[in-house]
Amino acid sequence: MPQGRITITDVAQLAGTSAATVSNYLNGHFEKMGPATRETIRRAIERTGYVPGIRARSLAGGSSGIIAVLILNSANIWAGQVFIGIEEVAAPVGYQTVVCNSNFDQAREQAYVEKMLSLGVDGFIVQPTSNFRAIYERITRAGKPVVLYDCSTFSFDTSWIKTNLYDSTYGAMLTCADRGYEHFVLVGSEPDLRTRQEREQGFVDAVASRGLAYETLRIDHDGPGADELAAWFRLNLITSRRTLVFVPHQWALERVYRALMEQPQLIPDRVGLLGMNNADWACLTTPKVSTIVEPVREEGALACRMLLDLLADPTARPRQEILSCQVSWLDTTMV
Repeated sequence: MPQGRITITDVAQLAGTSAATVSNYLNGHFEKMGPATRETIRRAIERTGYVPGIRARSLAGGSSGIIAVLILNSANIWAGQVFIGIEEVAAPVGYQTVVCNSNFDQAREQAYVEKMLSLGVDGFIVQPTSNFRAIYERITRAGKPVVLYDCSTFSFDTSWIKTNLYDSTYGAMLTCADRGYEHFVLVGSEPDLRTRQEREQGFVDAVASRGLAYETLRIDHDGPGADELAAWFRLNLITSRRTLVFVPHQWALERVYRALMEQPQLIPDRVGLLGMNNADWACLTTPKVSTIVEPVREEGALACRMLLDLLADPTARPRQEILSCQVSWLDTTMV
């Protein structure tokens, strides 16, 4: 067996075939290759411990078989559902995914893009920071297809997919108003991202359209905690009027729910609670929590299909998709 770094030539010699045939095997081109030859090459690779160079295969016009997935925050259930959707489409056709967590940091996002390009990945599925135009242009200039998800540029020159957060929030608020809620409270972070802006604007526009009052309580990952929120609710909720508390963030809903449950007698007749996503546990609590539910798994799957279409035909026109949300009306609202 060859000593030192194993090359494709070493594998070919052991298999008794040409380096070109081994290259075809590595790139999945089996059209002129019988089962016996494929098995011989597989065993030769196994015996030698050969690892093909992804970058070299990419430069040679081959496929790495890898899709880079960039996400803003991988530490939540929403991200897990996106990944499941992507994998359900990618794995059956031989693609593997590398997940990169930018943590909302533009510099980190850029570094991941450069690293994935250097590794020769075939394409990108990106939940971008606000730097999405520069990221999109960098990837496409490198000759790689990219699909943006959970982000819409409203441009027909880019491929993107998103859920319709504005209309789903707007419609849910109108339904609550129709069911007798008179005052509204949004418990949310600063609307510094596109998705947060859509949710908050849908809330504000719907409440304003009915001439109703609302107030905003700001929250982030670090606070205020459930006890502080409970104190705020005790001081500020006027139980003589029906109030709807809307929490547009998956990560904040449990905290707000625990705070409101210090006054469970108020729910849902005097105080309603409507969250975003968390359908996995919202139906298990007592009372069960009403939520707007994004089709996240479907979004991931469709984003991957869009990328595969671009990989199959680099000249294909960019595609845009907007998915509708559903509302799961449960015990914490009168609806």
